[in-house]
Amino acid sequence: MNQSQSMPSAVHPLDAMNLEIEQKGMLVIDDVNGLPAYNEPYISPHLVIAVSHEGVSHGEYDMRPVVFLPHDLSVIYPNHMISAHDSSPDYRVTLLVISSELYGKLRSRLAYGNSRLFSSQPKFHLTDEQYRCICDVIRVMNAVSGMNLTRNHEIIASFIDVLSLMADEFCSKTFYMERPAADKSASSRTYFEAFYNLIVKHYTESREVSFYASQLCLSAKYFGNIIKQETGVSAGEWIGRYVAIRAKLLLHHRMDLTIQQIALQLGFVDASSFARYFKAHTGITAKTYRRQWLEEDI
Repeated sequence: MNQSQSMPSAVHPLDAMNLEIEQKGMLVIDDVNGLPAYNEPYISPHLVIAVSHEGVSHGEYDMRPVVFLPHDLSVIYPNHMISAHDSSPDYRVTLLVISSELYGKLRSRLAYGNSRLFSSQPKFHLTDEQYRCICDVIRVMNAVSGMNLTRNHEIIASFIDVLSLMADEFCSKTFYMERPAADKSASSRTYFEAFYNLIVKHYTESREVSFYASQLCLSAKYFGNIIKQETGVSAGEWIGRYVAIRAKLLLHHRMDLTIQQIALQLGFVDASSFARYFKAHTGITAKTYRRQWLEEDI
């Protein structure tokens, strides 16, 4: 399905389209403009592939600054943090969104190199020929998704395989050309990737740096030094920021849940401990944050 739109500010567009994305398994959102789309970092449950066409957009990926330029290819894996700060008036991008369910089914067969490449840096610049090839594949995928074919999902899955292999081929060349043969930070990047995956899996169970260090068989001090050196952000801040964003999403989008229920869902023993944690990492109370969204949505 081809959709062209300017992104709203109150509700993230992927949240607004979540039901459609899950039902179709894949959605192409074409000619997106008017970023920033959201004034908070966003954690998508879906795999998002973005191809920038024109203009410039500034944002953050996992708390690291990133600039999206024309002909950049970006792959945002599920559960990673993305936010857009500002963009030029002519900024235009196409988004290919693959549902969490379909991604789960295809994950084992997608090119392994992709997750390693794009977790190290969120975007790569394509040559003109590579850009045209990627756009052509997405264009065909868009057309196929709108057809009522008997084996529609199987065909789409095949195109996702092709796109994954192309991204791996195009971007791995750039990745290894820009780095020396012996990359001294390779081991620390591996630790960070493992750490981030552990946060996604265990953030409702523990918010202690020592817990994550023990999962990787490291001392808390050594582990903390590695994460700080590699990312410029402390391990504790990574955990706090991730939990805070998850809390904000629930406070905004699950108005049917009380703050007490949200606290329990996030693994806090009670609303008071959640309130202290939330304020420490955001600067405002959970009640104030929810009230701000209620007032904006009116």
